[in-house]
Amino acid sequence: MKSFFKNTISLLLAGAMALGLAGCKLQLEMPVELAETAEATPTPQPSEGQSIGQELAETYKADHIFSLNCVDGESFNPYTTQSHWNLVVSMLMYETLVNADSSFEAQPNLVTGWQTEDGYNWTFYVDTSRNFHSGGHMTGSDAVATLDLARYSERYSRRFANVMSTGWQDEGSFTVTLRQPNWRFYELLTIPCVEAGSAYATLPSGTGPYELNSRGTALTLDPDYPGASAMTLKTIHLKKYVESEDILQAFEDSYLDLVTNNPMDMSSLGYSTSNIIKYVDTTNMHYIGYNAASPVFGQGMYRSLMTYLIDRDTIVSGAMQGSAEAAALPIHPSSALYPRSIARNLGYSRESVETVLRNLGATDVDYDGVIELGGVPAKVIFLVCSDSPAKLAAARQIAGSMRDAGFNVTMRELNAGDYDKALKDGGYDLYYGEVKICNDWDISPLVAPGGVLNFGGIADSNLTGYIQAFLGSNSETLPSNTELLYQYIAQTAPLTTVCFEKTQVLYHRGVLSTISPSQDNFFVDIRSWKVDLS
Repeated sequence: MKSFFKNTISLLLAGAMALGLAGCKLQLEMPVELAETAEATPTPQPSEGQSIGQELAETYKADHIFSLNCVDGESFNPYTTQSHWNLVVSMLMYETLVNADSSFEAQPNLVTGWQTEDGYNWTFYVDTSRNFHSGGHMTGSDAVATLDLARYSERYSRRFANVMSTGWQDEGSFTVTLRQPNWRFYELLTIPCVEAGSAYATLPSGTGPYELNSRGTALTLDPDYPGASAMTLKTIHLKKYVESEDILQAFEDSYLDLVTNNPMDMSSLGYSTSNIIKYVDTTNMHYIGYNAASPVFGQGMYRSLMTYLIDRDTIVSGAMQGSAEAAALPIHPSSALYPRSIARNLGYSRESVETVLRNLGATDVDYDGVIELGGVPAKVIFLVCSDSPAKLAAARQIAGSMRDAGFNVTMRELNAGDYDKALKDGGYDLYYGEVKICNDWDISPLVAPGGVLNFGGIADSNLTGYIQAFLGSNSETLPSNTELLYQYIAQTAPLTTVCFEKTQVLYHRGVLSTISPSQDNFFVDIRSWKVDLS
């Protein structure tokens, strides 16, 4: 019987891999090398499946314990681990300095408040009543140690490139000085807090609701955690499945009770739709980038045409299988700052394409099926990562719309390594990219001169000025400067936004009440969870 289960899962995985959604992500925040490894513990063998052939209700609580997956031999340090599963588990042990709500706005957490007079010099206040698992209480020095750790980690360093200095003011506060004013700097503090002096340990001390037991086999609820007495989940067991098919089978058979899945990733698994799937908005943006040296897209008036050629809704429902949010500007539509009045005029429109081309004087002079833009034939090379079926399908759809409009499009569909090299080498006109934007919506790394992700060499001092004005806006000037920035982006199109990814948190019906995960902490509302394992 076990071989039947294994063969069934293998077939499911084969389908998932054939249709799976991968990513060649251009990250603003990159993973780091593992600093230290966790204490090795024996890897349990996956249990034989139980769900196939049974009534669904019988599989909900297969072993009557709540379990998550982790990877043996990997650290749980949220700044150094290279394991996605361990990073998920670490969210239960380490709280973020601030939380982000569903609109990506910062909400007080370990940091309870902040103030600035000029956007350069900040004072933050911490909750000194909170305790670390070591027994020490939270102070400003712990927040500074955390921020300094993040500044020099590869995972978060680009987020804090604007930080010039940090300081511990007193037990209940700390200071930060920036190189350039950013009145939204507090939005960046969605980083896990560790106790000063333990930052580089395999298991630094945190303030989260759970701590790892001495054997590394389970998380136990900290009785001193605020609201712990009312929480129903006292122990979370850790299982250590390695192979993808074992993880999939263990979850479908209820030996794992909650998993996460990135539908855009090549390793995306085909979890059953009988499970509850919670889609979580992220700041992972898909976009079209341009080469400033392109005879066509080196000019903003031709780049601005592209927004009308992209059928974002069809891409989201088709290539992205619903796991994305269409967006016409480089800011998530859930943000309170999203300029809907501007965005609604930037959607897919064949009529707008024809109007713009007519206004640009585009004609097929020699009747070869290719239009000329300013006397230059609209022949372009379009770069896309072929390791990502979702991006490949999206790029092909966009290329088809371009061909319908009279562009001669040559697709260069490259594997991840060749794609990254080609981005840096040039020799293309446009590319399909992905990037994780920070919660302050700063796109400088993508479009500012010398930006680390400005592969096409876009250089526009006016755009840089608009971005700096946006980041440097106080509450009074923010509305007008937001409008000016995104109106300028709409007009000059330094990049063209396609959508923002959603990730998945999956759990079994009847086990958990409704949950509200965020991209920074899937367990942000665990105090209110109701768990039924009876």
